[in-house]
Amino acid sequence: MIIKTPKEIGMLVRDRRKARRWTQDTLAQRLGVSRLWVVQLEQGKSTAQIGLVLRALNELEVPMQVDITPQDPATRAASTGGIDLDSIIRETSMPYRA
Repeated sequence: MIIKTPKEIGMLVRDRRKARRWTQDTLAQRLGVSRLWVVQLEQGKSTAQIGLVLRALNELEVPMQVDITPQDPATRAASTGGIDLDSIIRETSMPYRA
């Protein structure tokens, strides 16, 4: 699945939450945030803190893969590296208080 907008992330979070039969309150408690924050995330609020969004996806067991391969074939051959999402999640693991 290719996600390009905050609204698409929100729809993914809502679908995964409902698949687990969790209420918004349940997810909020598991993340240490308010229910309002979960509502706003699911509605695609573009100002949601990325660390909390990543924690929510992690809690819902949504695997993430970032493709940073350049579009230009010449540059693509020389590219290496990546983003360590696990490190970002660990660094933002303090509960959010709305």
